[in-house]
Amino acid sequence: MFMKKENVRIILCRIWSPGNVGSILRAMKNFGFTDIVSVNQMNFSEEEILTMCAGAKDHIKYLRYSDDLKKEVKDLSVVYAFTARKRRFYKSVSPEEMVDEISELPENTKIGIMFGNETNGLVNEETDFADKLVVIPTEKEYSSLNIASAVMLALYEISKRRTSDQEQKEDLIDVAGKEELFSIIEKVIQTKLMEKSDNKNQIRENVRHIFRRMKLNKKEAGFVRSIFEIIDRKIKL
Repeated sequence: MFMKKENVRIILCRIWSPGNVGSILRAMKNFGFTDIVSVNQMNFSEEEILTMCAGAKDHIKYLRYSDDLKKEVKDLSVVYAFTARKRRFYKSVSPEEMVDEISELPENTKIGIMFGNETNGLVNEETDFADKLVVIPTEKEYSSLNIASAVMLALYEISKRRTSDQEQKEDLIDVAGKEELFSIIEKVIQTKLMEKSDNKNQIRENVRHIFRRMKLNKKEAGFVRSIFEIIDRKIKL
């Protein structure tokens, strides 16, 4: 199973704009995350946070403030730090590679994802708490992303993989299900679509190979089955 969303902590370091915090809270609600702490925040305005939260004002209850980064990471097993550039002596990965690594961890692993100040990012004293740096591929001429955009991208990548893994692990049809589905498709190809074609056997084998490679969940297989059953009924020879 993929890690639990409640075990992912968003750590903001020295954030200048309360509005950015509001935008981040909105992104967290979009993707279903709740653990967020702002460490050594530089300006405070709940009104500005709420303005940028828009329809996610209820998420402000999850926001914590802290002045001790070490305390905020001590219960985490893995910490990733997002940065605009690679640094010497630090292992760096892309957001996709980060999610690949997270997907291999036990589901109860507690993970931190750290973001820095809007102007100068994370300083070395902050990245020292990270296991790896995460660098978003951007144009070299302008590599800086708005912090709320960077957080949203990270949460999207995690949510996308989590949803994909759940579908594949829980709902995939087995070999017997694929064979049952293909028998319906084969019948339509042989008796309705390609009855007089000299290539129908080759086409049938090509279609079989395609379906063997496909990872279909039960809902998708049911949809394909329904389509070919309709074709079978509608075509009258």
